[in-house]
Amino acid sequence: MATGLFSSRSKSLRNGLHDDAQAVEEQIAELRDEIASLAKLLVSDASDGASGIRKKARAVKAQASDAAHDLKDRAQGDIRDMIAAGEDILAEFQTRYQDSGRRARKAVKEHPLATLGVAAAAGFLLAALLRR
Repeated sequence: MATGLFSSRSKSLRNGLHDDAQAVEEQIAELRDEIASLAKLLVSDASDGASGIRKKARAVKAQASDAAHDLKDRAQGDIRDMIAAGEDILAEFQTRYQDSGRRARKAVKEHPLATLGVAAAAGFLLAALLRR
């Protein structure tokens, strides 16, 4: 009878160990499921974050592109305005040059001797300055 007592006790120990091992395996399986859920959640959050960053980057790129186009358009407008102003100034100088030429020719025709005297005086003055 002594062996029967020990054998039933070892069976209950084995059954208890088996139950404990099964409980530990179930807990490990639950932990694996929770870790997998956490990993999926992290991947989802990372994906959402990356998507948000991409959206913000696209928005910044669009703003920079718009600003560059605006600057280019303003620069082109300013250049056109400067060219137009330069053309106006050039036209004014051409008109003044033509008027001065006409007045000089008219003065020479009306006062040929005075013109000759002014030319001679200018020549003597220039010669005197160049000798020094």
